[in-house]
Formats: sequence, structure tokens, C-alpha cells
Amino acid sequence: MDEHLYHETADIVNRTLSKERNLRTLVYNSSYANKKKLLRLCCETLKYRTYLEKLMKQPGVTDVLRDRAIQSNRTLLMILLYEFVIGSAFRHVPRKLAIAISTNQKAISQAVEELEARGEGWAQKEPQEAPVQIPRYARVNAIKWSMEEAEENLAKEQWVVQKMEDGTSPEVFRQRVAEMTEELVYWDPHIDYLLVFHPKTQIHNYWMVTEGYLILQDKASCLPAFLANPTPYTHVFDICSAPGMKTSHLAAVLNNQGKVWAIDKANDRFEVMTSMLERAGVTIASPFCGDFLKVDVTDKKFKKVKTAVVDPPCSGSGIVKRMDNLLGAEPKNERRLNGLHNLQVMILKHAMRLPNLERIVYSTCSVHEEEDESVLEEIVSDPNCPFELIDALPSWKHRGLSSYEFGEKCLRADPKVDLTNGFFVAVFERKQE
Repeated sequence: MDEHLYHETADIVNRTLSKERNLRTLVYNSSYANKKKLLRLCCETLKYRTYLEKLMKQPGVTDVLRDRAIQSNRTLLMILLYEFVIGSAFRHVPRKLAIAISTNQKAISQAVEELEARGEGWAQKEPQEAPVQIPRYARVNAIKWSMEEAEENLAKEQWVVQKMEDGTSPEVFRQRVAEMTEELVYWDPHIDYLLVFHPKTQIHNYWMVTEGYLILQDKASCLPAFLANPTPYTHVFDICSAPGMKTSHLAAVLNNQGKVWAIDKANDRFEVMTSMLERAGVTIASPFCGDFLKVDVTDKKFKKVKTAVVDPPCSGSGIVKRMDNLLGAEPKNERRLNGLHNLQVMILKHAMRLPNLERIVYSTCSVHEEEDESVLEEIVSDPNCPFELIDALPSWKHRGLSSYEFGEKCLRADPKVDLTNGFFVAVFERKQE
């Protein structure tokens, strides 16, 4: 009997719901040996969480929390109720935990019947919105080959590569993606060098990806470097740069000629970035691990920096994961958002102190106003700010919030509208004297 399985599942479900890490990462980093078994139990518990939460609130069921084996662990009780009511493995539950359920079997069974009578049984599914089918995006790594070479090699391997006519319209783009066959690949209508594969395409282990010729990167994440658009031989600062997708993209836009300063505070993400840049063939990056707010931006080594990309820590509320439908809508954490807002403003203002900076792109993978337009408002309302917002990618139809005077100059990306992760981007340029 494996008590470790149930306690480990409870821990992972809690950490998943708190958005600490994604579910698969937590499972595969777990010390529990049978990853498949652990993942299944986590997924099934999350799948029926709404029902199980209702069940735990029923008279008599709540009392089980006081059992010594449960120790008021609501998530552990939820898992055991799943096994007892819905699953097929309750007979394998360790005796110590099983007794907590079996001694309260009558109350639990009555609660199950009560919910069924009200039309709220576990098999009486609530209508769920179909998950958004986002295409698989892959950026052609211009450091290693051209668009023509990429298309030629894809064609040799039986892919059908085409331009997407009229794809700048969100409606047309969604229709084209919905009608894609699995061998069809489109050139993205907005972003150069970006390929659009069928949503079910699995190319993580494809040689073009493992050897760095194609870089798997969400379309929205490609917008900052694309809009920064630095010219070759110039210097760029990529702030909060890990895991390195934007850094490699900036290097590609520069034709691997010039310099990209890349800083990130997180050691683990920094290590991922350095290996990613090596695989992508980037030779002009100068990555360093540290706190950007402590960097002396007036240091003479940064005097050639003309362009900066600021993608600061954010809530990640726009990130679409394959298992998001198991987690339900995430409530806003106002306290956390206020803290992130203040940090984002500080980082953006500090970047604007780079003495010869001409253009700066601000982006987040958040859908929350507090991290997007509200941050910009704090910047542009300062009459001494040396930068002004410009129209970011006018061909992009989905703009910032109209409740802000500058909203039309910014762009937003939304999974349902644009078939990308949720994202926000704004572009500043230095004011002309």
C-alpha cells in the first residue's frame, strides 16, 4: 500500500492550483517513481475538483477532515473521495487512509445521493467550453538558415508550406487554422520567419528543432523582438531575458552582428538560457545573472545600447497550458498584482535611464490591466518622461484597452481571438527635442 502516492498527489495538486509550477513539471520533478500513476491521479482529481469540493461541503463529509490520518488536509481528502466515489483503486488505498473514509461511508454515500438528486452528481457533467486550439508555432532561426532553405527542407520532408492570404484579419486567421490539414504549414501573416503548424503537430524531437534550426516559440512571444527591430551591428539590452527565446530572436534580427546584453535574476532560468543560446548558434549575446535594478545603466559598456526589450516578471495569466481546463478560472490576487505592478514600473523606468536608448519594447504574458496599461499610464503621465508611445504594429487588429487614451497604440493578444497566449506589447521611442 502506497501512502506516499496520496500525500505526493495532494502536494502537487496544491502547488498546481497556486500556479507555482505547471502540473507536468511538478510530476516529473517528483521523487515518486511511478510518474504515469502520479500524473493520472493528479489529473483525475483536478478534473472532478468542482464536484469533489461540493461533496466535501455536505453534512457528515466535512467531519472526515478531523480524522487523525487526514489532519485537516482538504486536498488529501479530495483525492481519497475521488478514489472512493469515482475511481477504481480504493481497494489499493493504504489502510490508515482508507479507514478515515470507510468509517464515514454512510455519510459520504448519503451526500453522493443528495448531490445526484439535485442534478449535481459527478457523472452529470456541467457544460464546458471547448478548449482553444492554438497552432504550433516555430520560428525559423535566421542565424542558421534562410526562409527559402527552411521551406525547401520542409518540402523535402513532405510538408506543404504556403503563404496565408488575408491572414492579418483575426477571423480569417482562425478560419485558416481551423481548416488546416496536418501536413500543411503556413508562413505567419504578421511576423517574419514564423511558421504555423497544425495544433496537433508534435515536433519537439524533430531534428530541425533539436539542432536549433527551428525554435518553438509562441507567436505572441515573437512580437517584442520583431517590434524592437534593431539594425545589425547595434547593441540591444534584453532585460529579464530568460529562458532566452527573445534573446535568440533579437540576435537573429541582428543577423548575429552587434551585441545583445541579456540579464536575468533567476539562476535556473539563466542556465536554461545559456544552453538555449548555444544551441541556436548565437555568438553575440553577453548573458549575465543578476538584478537589473542594481545594474549601473550609465556604465560605459552600455553606452552603445540603442534598443531595449523589457519583459518583466508578471503573473503569467495569459499563458495557455494544455491542462488549463482542469484548473478552472484563476481568481485575481490583487495584492500580488499590486506588487508586480510596482516592480514592473521600476524596471521600465530604470531601463529608460540607459543614456543612448532610442527604442524600448515593454511586454508581459499577462492579461491583467494592472500589469499592462496601468504600468504605461504611470510612465506616460510623468511630464519629464523622455519617451513616448508609438503605434505598435498597426496591422494587428486587437488593441489595448479603449479606457486609456493611449490604448490604441498598444496591442493585446488573446487565445480565443488571436490563437496565441495572452500577451501585451507596447513600444516607446525617445521624444524628439
